[in-house]
Amino acid sequence: MSVDYAKIFGDYTEPSAPGAVLRRVSDIERQELQWLWPARIPLAKLTLFAGDPGLGKSFVTLDIAARVTRGTKWPDGATATCKSGSVIILSAEDDPGDTIRPRLEAAGADLSKVHVLQAVRRAKSSGETSLEHFSLETDLLALQDAVVSLSDALLIVIDPVSAYLGGIDSHVNAKVRSLLAPLSQMAATTGVAVVTVTHLNKNSSSALYRASGSVAFVAAARAVWLFAKNPDDPAQRLMLPGKMNLAPEQSGMGYRLEAKQDVAGVTWGEAVSVSADAVLEPEGAERRSEHFEAMDWLRGQLADGPVAQRKIKTDATREGFSWATLRRAKDALGITIEKSGFQGVSEWRLKDAHSKDAHPIETQVSTFEQATENTKLNGNGAAKDAHPAEVSTFDAFEGDGEVRL
Repeated sequence: MSVDYAKIFGDYTEPSAPGAVLRRVSDIERQELQWLWPARIPLAKLTLFAGDPGLGKSFVTLDIAARVTRGTKWPDGATATCKSGSVIILSAEDDPGDTIRPRLEAAGADLSKVHVLQAVRRAKSSGETSLEHFSLETDLLALQDAVVSLSDALLIVIDPVSAYLGGIDSHVNAKVRSLLAPLSQMAATTGVAVVTVTHLNKNSSSALYRASGSVAFVAAARAVWLFAKNPDDPAQRLMLPGKMNLAPEQSGMGYRLEAKQDVAGVTWGEAVSVSADAVLEPEGAERRSEHFEAMDWLRGQLADGPVAQRKIKTDATREGFSWATLRRAKDALGITIEKSGFQGVSEWRLKDAHSKDAHPIETQVSTFEQATENTKLNGNGAAKDAHPAEVSTFDAFEGDGEVRL
């Protein structure tokens, strides 16, 4: 059957007629993307914070809230792109009087600009009203009205988001999407940044898919930040990029929880470039520690320039590192294998040979999950599922320690 495209794309004589509604991009007014925290937390969008309990996610949200109320600079040195404004906090786990207020005071917040949403007032059939728990399923309009009433609201924190789902099953994608779509629209309509907080599950997959509940939480968010402990310094916490749809991916941020005015507060440190996958494996802490030790050892071996593969193999065996571990460390450090001449000696080369003394957590680490997947071992130590090219250039060692190409 032929299609009359002229009729389909021609001028409509009945604008209200049923059917698809198209809009020319040339008729859409261009708008500049606005940021709460430049390149990290967008305005008018959803952002997700995910991490295990005890890592200080709530402390971080309150530190961010305090900066919003004062319009101060961000921990990475970025200048606020908007004036100071109000914050609405939905917290199901922390008491406003003995926890939230003291933490905000320690962070230097303007308390007059922070509002805690404690309940919603619902009308009864009898004409009376009752105070009830807020639900994203039924009370989103009430939240939008609250934002509009403040006139200068810039941030909403929902901590944890699972406490405000109403009757929605957090593990059903379709249900979660139907809940988050209106929340996203509300953020776009009012221009506020919405930060939702959740925990991690024990899944062994990529860190980005370890956010508790449906993957729809990750899909709906335009930015996802993952929280973890520094495996080499348990007192330091890490805020690491998991997903960013609107800007180039930023480095992670290190921070500590330290005493401030008799309560704990966030003290930010330097930027870090370790990947979330490298530190968020739910099990295997011993293997993770060996991974970082191997990275440190390789950096030291290659800091002064390329080293023959034969020597790397010999020295690694002497140090007690398995080839599986060295394989992951090699991928994480971005080490390349080169040959001097057509049949010359294969050499390992570190991309940046000037960072010999850098702390391993500050190393540019590629996705640990991918490195692990590429090194699933069979009985003889070869990469079981690796691409043939990867095996030929890295794993197929002969007795003399060289690669057979």
